[in-house]
Amino acid sequence: MLTLAEFLAHECVRRAEPELLGRDEHREREVQWVHSSEIYEIAPLLSGGEVLLTTGLGLAGADAGSRRHWVRDVAARGVAAVALEPGRSLPEVPPEIVDEARRADLPLVVLRAVVPFAEICRQVNSDLLSAELARLRRSDELVRQLHDEAADGAGVEEVVVRIARSVGAPVEVSTLSGQVVAAAAPPDGPARRPDDHPARSVVRVAGAPWGHVLVGARSSPETQFYADRVAAVVGLVVERSVPEGVGAGRAGVALLGDLLERGTATTPDRTSLLARMASCGFHPAPHHAVVGVAGACADPRRSAMLLARAEGLGPHLVDAVRGQVLGLVAVAAAGDPAGRVADLLDGTARDTGTELVVGPPVGLPLAGRTLQRARAGLAVGPGVPGAASWRRSTVPHLLGAVPPDQLDTFLDDALGALRRWDREHGTELVRTLDVWIEHGLNISAAARALLVRRQTVHERLARIRDTLGYDPADGRELGHLVAAVAAARVRRPGSDGA
Repeated sequence: MLTLAEFLAHECVRRAEPELLGRDEHREREVQWVHSSEIYEIAPLLSGGEVLLTTGLGLAGADAGSRRHWVRDVAARGVAAVALEPGRSLPEVPPEIVDEARRADLPLVVLRAVVPFAEICRQVNSDLLSAELARLRRSDELVRQLHDEAADGAGVEEVVVRIARSVGAPVEVSTLSGQVVAAAAPPDGPARRPDDHPARSVVRVAGAPWGHVLVGARSSPETQFYADRVAAVVGLVVERSVPEGVGAGRAGVALLGDLLERGTATTPDRTSLLARMASCGFHPAPHHAVVGVAGACADPRRSAMLLARAEGLGPHLVDAVRGQVLGLVAVAAAGDPAGRVADLLDGTARDTGTELVVGPPVGLPLAGRTLQRARAGLAVGPGVPGAASWRRSTVPHLLGAVPPDQLDTFLDDALGALRRWDREHGTELVRTLDVWIEHGLNISAAARALLVRRQTVHERLARIRDTLGYDPADGRELGHLVAAVAAARVRRPGSDGA
């Protein structure tokens, strides 16, 4: 493939003394073929990228309007240039052709000396075919090398480096949301800039669009050719990042399980993590953080399916994993993303009988941490359907790290009198205190949650005050009681060591 500048500099074309009537940018036009014709109705026979050689014989008897129409038709076919040799048919280049070519942004070349068109076509097209054959051989060799490296276990980063070196242009692999998985530039060559317009080809994994491979600083037939050739190999390498034996439909389950198990013990490789997330159809944007979600219910598969359909939810991966609902949701980090996601999912969680906890927002490499925190919140949650932020389980979560014997001692000191009263009289003073605190000391809200009258709550609080010996509404005592009722949740019957 040649540029128009290279065509004009070709030995046989130089002998024709070419003069370009156009802008300097036209010299970068890609020339795919050289063709000669004298017929007026040539435009429908052109496919684009040609240099059209003509003496203007078909235009000699046409009026100015018809000549303009001919220029517009040829330009619309996307030809690289028209090269006109003035002579017997057209002694000079008609001004209307020059003007219309300028209007249509069509490069117009005037050939001032006579060189047989057959010679120009033969020599230039021969060079084009030779270059195309060489390019095919290079691309075949590159694809073979990439397959060999992939078979030896090379990852996306190694493959991208090989492509950049072989093509001599910057290469980037990104997910559908624009997350850059790997990028490389040729040795001593510039990296891709944000304002570049590279060739782009879709990378497919298991038959579904996964991302893109971008080649070069600008799109051209050459860079597009290489992008299309290597996209399939990149897809194979990405597909290999999914653990062996995991089908496409279970890739999300495997990823969530791995992240939960790994937690904060090790930070996953970012390239591998992005590749696996995109393979699951989870495409967080570069500016996104993620929050983990964990839920407990009777039918986690159905709950996960319905939660994933919640209106307004951003990019997400939600599935049933090991008997629970687990997921990741991409969020904007500003404000209270965990609270926003909890609000979005609360209605569906209640409808499906799911107790759901939303973890703190973190960067992608820490996805395991937010999943673990969300799941830990379930262990100390109230056990009622609905979605809540991880913050509501902070105190019981921290108390869970206290040795059981110390926690039991604290619980007996703080709430022993209330617990004994409940056992002896069959009342729910500890639960009433917990619900009242959870609802911000609001008696009406606590009564609705407990399904009793406001007067009943007043009576229970009076009994709590008499039994404890101090006013639970005293702000100075509130922190102590928050910790106490949280400890009661941690050590409730059925928990370890209870």
